[in-house]
Amino acid sequence: MIEVTPPECHYWNLQLGNIWAESLDFHFHPTHVNSGQAVLEADGSVRIVVAHEDPGLPNWLDTAGHHHGTMGVRWVRAKDHPQPMTQLVKLDSIHR
Repeated sequence: MIEVTPPECHYWNLQLGNIWAESLDFHFHPTHVNSGQAVLEADGSVRIVVAHEDPGLPNWLDTAGHHHGTMGVRWVRAKDHPQPMTQLVKLDSIHR
């Protein structure tokens, strides 16, 4: 799980990649989330779940069968650069 409060900026996104940092198969899997599509929490933060299967939560990113890879986040013309917090959690322990 990745949690962050996006900064004031023109655009932001988080994208999954393979071990060569190439984008995963975004045509058939949700492999990225951006400022135009993310579902934010009431406090303005975003929680992104990276998992091999759909947990039925907003902002789910599919590993598309990959067990290793990269994640890239970018803020375009941001006023600050917050550090996303990551944690490994059991899928059934995540609640909306």
